[in-house]
Amino acid sequence: MPDHVRYNYGKTYNIVLGANQVVPGMEEGLMDMCVGEKRHLVIPPHLGYGERGVTDEVPGSAVLVFDIELVEMEEGLPEGYMFIWNEDVATDLFTEMDKDKNEQVEPSEFTDYIMQQVNEGKGRLAPGFDPYRIIDNMFSNQDRDGDGKITEAEFRLKADEAPHDEL
Repeated sequence: MPDHVRYNYGKTYNIVLGANQVVPGMEEGLMDMCVGEKRHLVIPPHLGYGERGVTDEVPGSAVLVFDIELVEMEEGLPEGYMFIWNEDVATDLFTEMDKDKNEQVEPSEFTDYIMQQVNEGKGRLAPGFDPYRIIDNMFSNQDRDGDGKITEAEFRLKADEAPHDEL
């Protein structure tokens, strides 16, 4: 492999800071950037891919050089949240989700409801993640008995959960 290799990716990447999606040097270099700002980053090996590199892609002990521009930024969510409400939550949320009024919420009803809230600006999903995976995870958390549907007895908002000590 030559001593230096240049790549011009010419495309944008969506990343979430703090989610270990980029090397530590890139994470540091992106901190406190403003939309439209450009930076020239020189990332030493210990903040890049280290002595081992990445087989067939990045040689060991490589110094990484990037010219980057922040073209868009989306505010994240509070730690531990994958969905938040932008406005007051409906007083009878379960009934709103139960479109067919059979006293249980099926996965499709749940997904449709959450996506409707997001599309109408009433709620927000965590940026940088597959929205349907987030919603599936939210559904699984609410389906406390694992039977593939949520009953009113199972349904609770995070704010209604009993506090517990973290390990």
